[in-house]
Amino acid sequence: MNTRVLLSALAMSTVLLSSGASAAGLGFLKNSPLYYFTQADMKLMNEAARAVLDAPEPHGQREWKNPKTGYSGKVESLGNFRSADGETCRKLKLWNQAKGIESESVFPVCKTEKGDWQLASGKELTKV
Repeated sequence: MNTRVLLSALAMSTVLLSSGASAAGLGFLKNSPLYYFTQADMKLMNEAARAVLDAPEPHGQREWKNPKTGYSGKVESLGNFRSADGETCRKLKLWNQAKGIESESVFPVCKTEKGDWQLASGKELTKV
């Protein structure tokens, strides 16, 4: 999974986690900023996340804002971790807002041998 796919998965997970709605229909998307995001908004969020993940400092953050839509967000690394199988990991905090709706989620992600970031689903992480 490349970083772009990871960030799209994170974005969708943010929608699912922040909505609290059932998967019975897609109406729950209206309760999340991502429902309103344009491709340009998604690109800005993805670029911010990539910059934070690739930065050497373990507690970096990056804000983004699209002046055309007025939507914005912040991506923050909550530090370095190590998975039980030896991968370098981080916890990534995403905050987004659009049309007065805000969402915030934290995702554990690990860097593969190929250099791609993946969701660390089911992995036990230890703070480095």
